[in-house]
Amino acid sequence: MHLLTKGFMEDYMCWYAHGELFVPDESTEEQVVGSTSSASNMHEVENENSNPYRNMVMDAMRMSEANVRECPIVEEEPNADAARFFDLLRDSDEPLWDGCTNHSKLSAVAQVFTIKSDHGLSEAGYDKIIEWAISILPEGNRLKENFNAAKYMMKPLGLGYQKIDICPNFCMLYYLENAEMTECMTCGHSRYKPRTDGFNPFGSFAAPYSCWPVILTVYNLPPGMCMRPEFMFLSMVIPGPSSPGRNIDVCLRPLIDELTQLWSSGALTYDISMKQNFVMRAAMMWTINDFPAYGMVSGWSTHGKLACPYCMENNKAFTLTNGGKASFLDCHRRFLPHNHRYRKNRKDFFVGRIENDVAPPCLSGEELFDVVSEYGEIVFGLQSGKQKFPGFGLTHNWVKRSIFWELPYWKTNLLRHNLNVMHIEKNVFENIFNTVMDVKGKTKDNIKARLDVALFCNRKNMELVCDGSRVAKPRASFVLEKNAQLLVYKWLKSLRFPDGHASNISRLVNTEECRLYGMKSHDCHVFMQTLIPLAFRDLLPKGIWDALTEISHFFRDICSSKLNVDHIERLEKNIVETICKLEMIFPPSFFDSMEHLPVHLPFEVKVGGPVQYRWMYPFERLDITVAMTFIIKCFYFYFNVFN
Repeated sequence: MHLLTKGFMEDYMCWYAHGELFVPDESTEEQVVGSTSSASNMHEVENENSNPYRNMVMDAMRMSEANVRECPIVEEEPNADAARFFDLLRDSDEPLWDGCTNHSKLSAVAQVFTIKSDHGLSEAGYDKIIEWAISILPEGNRLKENFNAAKYMMKPLGLGYQKIDICPNFCMLYYLENAEMTECMTCGHSRYKPRTDGFNPFGSFAAPYSCWPVILTVYNLPPGMCMRPEFMFLSMVIPGPSSPGRNIDVCLRPLIDELTQLWSSGALTYDISMKQNFVMRAAMMWTINDFPAYGMVSGWSTHGKLACPYCMENNKAFTLTNGGKASFLDCHRRFLPHNHRYRKNRKDFFVGRIENDVAPPCLSGEELFDVVSEYGEIVFGLQSGKQKFPGFGLTHNWVKRSIFWELPYWKTNLLRHNLNVMHIEKNVFENIFNTVMDVKGKTKDNIKARLDVALFCNRKNMELVCDGSRVAKPRASFVLEKNAQLLVYKWLKSLRFPDGHASNISRLVNTEECRLYGMKSHDCHVFMQTLIPLAFRDLLPKGIWDALTEISHFFRDICSSKLNVDHIERLEKNIVETICKLEMIFPPSFFDSMEHLPVHLPFEVKVGGPVQYRWMYPFERLDITVAMTFIIKCFYFYFNVFN
């Protein structure tokens, strides 16, 4: 079928990929002009595939053999970066001496480097070995004469970086015009004062450490290549030991400067397919981060009654009298059609209230820019004190004007910061599971919640019962009995999934304590979309089971890789009704901002496309050595760049 629709590979005359020997002709003997020689040109395919050092250069420079092989004549001289690539390619093929068949110039240096690393040789020891090796090698050998020369040769294969000092209080960077300063101009902290941050990745007394990698990923690629590790670039690492909070703008200054340059003047880049240099320009599309980091990068605080960055000051969240936290109960009927029957219901939502308001407006980027432009600058730093704009928490939740507004195109973006479906789904699942299973210390149905039910809802069957000196909490209809809970845990213990579908959830189940331990984000993802309807079927009343099944199917559908406009609009309508059904079941304490945000997810899908290109799963799986080896607690914050 593939051959019928796509046809056969063009110019594939020699079946070298299927074992046929490659016989070079005259066209493959031509040289590439510039930094390459005949040694770095077209070799037999079987030799190319068997040369691990040539492959190492390809991987390091993110090139493919097909691109290098395509056009024999270079139209322009490669720029400096491309020239280094061709030099390394030549070194990977050039024999160590004329007539040598088992070592190239690059392979010899790479292997000696490996010996130095494995056995802890000093630079002086390395130089002595090289001096001895050169003395016994044939005259005219190409082995680098000392460590410094070899290091310079291997440098393009490594990860280059620039270290920028920062005030430990996140007040300023020692960067550009401030690069030579010796103390912070805000708090006076010495730049070179010795200090320890308590970071100890080993042992039971290790101190918590929060480090923030900033990763760029390219979007102008075929869908199957987007969000792949090979196209993710670690642009900076913000050190700990604590979170920078709203001071993250100080750390992002170099990135914003480079993004501004990429938009205005671009960067000289070499196109290997066209064999030409061109000026590449790039724009940042949006950020991907969890909800707490959303507040840090956007400037809109994601805490309190005004946590929703879409409803902003127009939502109807309130603070629970006994629970003390913000509740988003009865904030969703306004999204229903004007003639919907739920709007007139005075009993099952906020007691005595009918809903006549319409959904709050969604401000455009230009409108938001006009709003944030009215707020002044703040003094960054952990010691700068609490700086609040007038009306904070009442009429707005702005804590700063985000540094991203400096990008000239930022206000024209339809979507600037993504609500992370992975994070929202995990929190919704945990609230449902812990409440239905009555998990001690985690359930949303506690004594304080029942006191708030008596104040804000008309549910006599859920109010506390006082019997003399005792206070009893009647079992709610959405809470399973003990024997039913044990049945669910035993069922989870016996579950087996196909390889690659999910982790072994059965290992996380403790049937004696009736608890789940160590559930990761993807475990919650699988449980929410697949197991919720199965686990509680026939154990909960039908109306409650229906509502939980609907929220499960919503997350399943919103995570689909193929969506059309009609389907998204149907999801946008159905999720409002589903949350309203949950509001008629669970107590006010159940509805924090995570239960409210699904209302806005269909809009983001319409604007930004499938969530697979806008959530954090690919970044969590990204194998970053520094993160995997040294970081105890790491919150990932990602930027996505449209190249």
